Amino acid sequence: MRPSRPIATFFLCCAVFALAACSSKPESAAEAFYLAAEKGNVEKASAQVSFADLDAGEMERLREKVQVVVAEVQGLIAANGGLERVEVLDSKVTADGSGAQIEVKLVFNNGKDRTESHRLSRQDEGWKIRLP
Repeated sequence: MRPSRPIATFFLCCAVFALAACSSKPESAAEAFYLAAEKGNVEKASAQVSFADLDAGEMERLREKVQVVVAEVQGLIAANGGLERVEVLDSKVTADGSGAQIEVKLVFNNGKDRTESHRLSRQDEGWKIRLP
C-alpha cells in the first residue's frame, strides 16, 4: 500500500522544519537563546545549551542555572525597553569544526548595548552554548 500524497508531504515538511530548527551556525544558537530569554521561555533557551557529557546531577544543576540565567537576561532586556537585535561581532570556529567562540552585541530598544562572549560546541542537533 502506497502512502497518500498529503501524508508524505506532511512528513517531508516536518523533516524540513526539524532541520531548520537546528542551529547551522554558532551565531544562530546565541540569537535563539536571547530571543527565548527575552520571552522568559526557559525550554527554548535550554534547547540552545549543551548538556553533553554531564551526569544526572550535573545536568540538573545546569538546568537550574539556565533558569536563573534566563530570568536575569529577561530582566536585563526588560529594564532596557526590550531587545532590538542581536548583532554578531566575531565568530571563530575551531580548525576541527567541533567548537566555536563568538562575540555578540545585544542592542536594546533604549539605545544601550551590551557585549557577550560565548563558547559553543557542535553536536548532532546543531551548535549549542557551553555554560561555565
